[in-house]
Amino acid sequence: MAHDSIGYLGIDAGGSKTLVMIADRHGHLLGVGRAGPGNWESVGLDGALACYEQGVAEALRSAGMPRSRLAAAGYALAGVDWPSDERRLDGVVERLGIPGPRIIVNDTLAALRAGSRDGTGIVVICGTGSTVAGRSPDGSSFRTFGLGPLWGDHGGAGGLVVAALRALALHHYGRLPATGLAPRLLGALGAADVLELAERISREEIAQPGGELAHLVIAAAADGDAVACAIVREAGAELGANAAAVARRLGLHTSACEVVLAGGVLTAGCAPLLAAFAEALHQVAPQARPLVLASPPALGSVLLALDAAGLPADAAVRQRLAGEIRAWLA
Repeated sequence: MAHDSIGYLGIDAGGSKTLVMIADRHGHLLGVGRAGPGNWESVGLDGALACYEQGVAEALRSAGMPRSRLAAAGYALAGVDWPSDERRLDGVVERLGIPGPRIIVNDTLAALRAGSRDGTGIVVICGTGSTVAGRSPDGSSFRTFGLGPLWGDHGGAGGLVVAALRALALHHYGRLPATGLAPRLLGALGAADVLELAERISREEIAQPGGELAHLVIAAAADGDAVACAIVREAGAELGANAAAVARRLGLHTSACEVVLAGGVLTAGCAPLLAAFAEALHQVAPQARPLVLASPPALGSVLLALDAAGLPADAAVRQRLAGEIRAWLA
């Protein structure tokens, strides 16, 4: 069905898939499109352009709308990690020929736009790795590097598993008490004991475990295992300290800023981790309000398009659009 509405385009391009959405200013989803991986660092600039174009073309067909009816665009793009990337990707999206103003951000800030009322505040994403970003009311933004523990970003799923394996080794050496992590990890990895596990990993008979086993650490902590609780509390404290640092950097630490929590580690409901996070955060930003991201992250790109057009969404528009995106994704 053809639409006479003006459309606002959002592209949410990640490392595994790309979602393209067109909505009107009232929060009605008009058209949707899908494409493959959109991170230019993996597929190259030409590959990223082809991916974006595929999704845009499908969304326009879905909406029954010509490109000329689009009025603005919001791009939430994986791979926009440094200032040079913003310039690089701006040249790529220019070639899409989308009329009107545009906003290009890293997908982390798009999650902040999806989760906070007005796109300001702090977002903490903790999945395989972790990163923290923020935006102040004056438009200033800042984020951590997201390059792992070596560069100060602790707390990711992979880090939880590394800490758990270290705990097993230290128990074997006699430095730590027994832990319920042992039967969980040994069972998942098919080893009889820690000695066998260490040997088989060192000989590459078993792949080095990664973040896919983090749920075992979280489950052990939920059961009250002291060693697992210490691991997740340390992760939560590191994440909270980084969130506090970003809040201070942006001058948000004295306000009741929203702190959006996203990613599997933070949304798993791990009470010791979340308590340690809040404690570290509130030492610096006592009024900050953590909240779990409840809206689809893809919502952020469309809200950015409305922002670019000078039409920031009110609560009703946000709720309607989030519901329609959620229904489409189901």
